[in-house]
Amino acid sequence: MVFPTSAEDKKFYDDYPTIYHLRYKLMTEDEKFDLREVYLAIHHIIKYRGNFLYNTSVKDFKASKIDVKSSIEKLNELYENLGLDLNVEFNISNTAEIEKVLKDKQIFKRDKVKKIAELFAIKTDNKEQSKRIKDISKQVANAVLGYKTRFDTIALKEISKDELSDWNFKLSDIDADSKFEALMGNLDENEQAILLTIKELFNEVTLNGIVEDGNTLSESMINKYNDHRDDLKLLKEVIENHIDRKKAKKLALAYDLYVNNRHGQLLQAKKKLGKIKPGSKEDFYKVVNKNLDDSRVSKEIKKKIELDSFMPKQRTNANGVIPYQLHQLELDKIIENQSKYYPFLKELNPVSSHLKEAPYKLDELIRFRVPYYVGPLISPNESTKDIQTKKNQNFAWMIRKEDGQITPWNFDQKVDRIESANKFIKRMTTKDTYLFGEDVLPANSLLYQKFTVLNELNNIRINGKRISVDLKQEIYENLFKKHTTITVKKLENYLKENHNLVKVEIKGLADEKKFNSGLTTYNRFKNLNIFDNQIDDLKYRNDFRKLQ
Repeated sequence: MVFPTSAEDKKFYDDYPTIYHLRYKLMTEDEKFDLREVYLAIHHIIKYRGNFLYNTSVKDFKASKIDVKSSIEKLNELYENLGLDLNVEFNISNTAEIEKVLKDKQIFKRDKVKKIAELFAIKTDNKEQSKRIKDISKQVANAVLGYKTRFDTIALKEISKDELSDWNFKLSDIDADSKFEALMGNLDENEQAILLTIKELFNEVTLNGIVEDGNTLSESMINKYNDHRDDLKLLKEVIENHIDRKKAKKLALAYDLYVNNRHGQLLQAKKKLGKIKPGSKEDFYKVVNKNLDDSRVSKEIKKKIELDSFMPKQRTNANGVIPYQLHQLELDKIIENQSKYYPFLKELNPVSSHLKEAPYKLDELIRFRVPYYVGPLISPNESTKDIQTKKNQNFAWMIRKEDGQITPWNFDQKVDRIESANKFIKRMTTKDTYLFGEDVLPANSLLYQKFTVLNELNNIRINGKRISVDLKQEIYENLFKKHTTITVKKLENYLKENHNLVKVEIKGLADEKKFNSGLTTYNRFKNLNIFDNQIDDLKYRNDFRKLQ
């Protein structure tokens, strides 16, 4: 209970069917609300504060923004860096049309996929290249709209049938994040960036579907509540008037499973509905479509399902894309509105460096995160009688500046970020098995990447012969130092053009199409256009080692 009596409690829930109704009223109505109501709203905002994927200023944040142009420009650049024999390029002139289709709520979702795939694809005279672009465009459209996607097609990976389930999934799946992370380990830096760019676009599209143009987060959630309520009336009408009572019961059971997700209902549902995931919108839609009658109301429901707008829920897996900025905007409005009656709400943020982005003390509770490199907020040598704390100290490495309780407002006074970060790196660094007592080199260091490239070059044979030291150095200087990824085709073309070879056959690579190693760090520094030729100067070697 929120209030002392059941009558007061009932009135509260009648006035505010969901927490978003309360949040919206606190933001918009100029009156003194019960302090318990203010607390409940702020508690909800902080508890479900959202992700930290965007660095955009809170004041400048626009939830409805879908930036297709930037995504296509980035994808075109990343595919070009792959150094493919048949380059992949998307049509940048259609970005405005793609954004329009994505935001149009009157286009059926399956039609959106088809239209977007067509708008993405650029036409070329090369049939093989056109087919590749068309295939990738279709999968990109699937990914962005939350359909099942062949990520192996997007990343241009050849996989076995046994691996297909790992590469074919929806970004809207409950376990999508873990599946996506698993893929990252099988890809190089460019391929990872391609998938991350597509995932970012999916997040933007999903967020646009949650928070409508011009609305606050709470307004959008209230609209979902109202739409769900109206759609439930339609479903109940079908259930009540359905001639086939078995189908009517299936509709009722499917709805219960969709909104309640209870174990007992799941057992019953398996007997009557077959394989169904509790809370799954897709499974709910399938069951509803199968069991509707031919009435006018059923036709209306079918249309809503095709538009992907039937019975939206406030709490879904998609809410993971909501950024903290949207919640902070609402918190600040509530503080500004209610601080007239409760002045302590407007207490300034003690962290002076954050005042511009987080003016109030309560704002810091939303935007603050313990940095991953600091780890558990326990000192390894801290004296304690608590058994659990002692156990946790085995996994702690934090370095303190001073004793005392750590809070979001005094974190930098109590914790030494730099020393904690150094300790975090050192505790993960292993010792070399050849040079005893020496730390291993980082995988992305200039020196280690040079070693892996030369080592891979040592193993190749050109037209059945090992390559000479001079040719190895030539390839290293003229190809690896200029391109992030070196394909077999690129090396073949180089040898034909510069060594007058008519036929080139390259053997000895683990991957038949490209080198697995590359000078990614060297080329990244080089492309910054800051260091000029300093990166090749030995006297700056230690300086660059520290920058890595």
